[in-house]
Amino acid sequence: MITETLKIISIEDLEAELEARKQKEARKREEKRTQYESLKKSVISDLAPAADQLSQQIHGFKTKAFSELGSLFDLLKDYSKRHQDGKGNFKIEDEHFKIQYKRQGKGTFDERSHQAEKHIVDFLTSKYEGEPDTKDLIMSLLERKNGALDILLVQKLYSMENRFDDKNWREGIRLLKESYSFSLSKDYISFFKKNETNEWEGINLNFSY
Repeated sequence: MITETLKIISIEDLEAELEARKQKEARKREEKRTQYESLKKSVISDLAPAADQLSQQIHGFKTKAFSELGSLFDLLKDYSKRHQDGKGNFKIEDEHFKIQYKRQGKGTFDERSHQAEKHIVDFLTSKYEGEPDTKDLIMSLLERKNGALDILLVQKLYSMENRFDDKNWREGIRLLKESYSFSLSKDYISFFKKNETNEWEGINLNFSY
């Protein structure tokens, strides 16, 4: 016959055991808290000053990029009638890198454009009454969509400014130029480089994945 002995645990022993477990768990929590605080301090001291330095470098680079490309845009306007609209969208590249410069905004012609159109119509009526093809071609460049002229079409008229020695023609072109304004909202610069397969890939300056 096997005799089983039951061990009776007193309330005091049970409370002592529970207290020991609580203290053990508390020590583990404190160790984890200490590890977290230490790692947090290390991460901040490692990343934040570097981020601040990079931010200052990027700000300086941004200022330099817009200044130099803005100067290039101004020079381009001096001889390129295509960029007289003020948009200034262009790209430059060599065998390794490419830079795109874009200006976001809206161009509008004011009330002087209507007077300009009248001068051009008077020119066409007096000089090309018997040549409907010429009249239609030039008038097509003054086509309005939703009441607004298209600067890309009007630029083609600019390119013909010195083709006709006529008072109404020159006055019409002058008024068109004076009536146009471009409201800039934001500039964008994008950088690209050639990859291993000789294709353009963006140089990411955005802090995101």
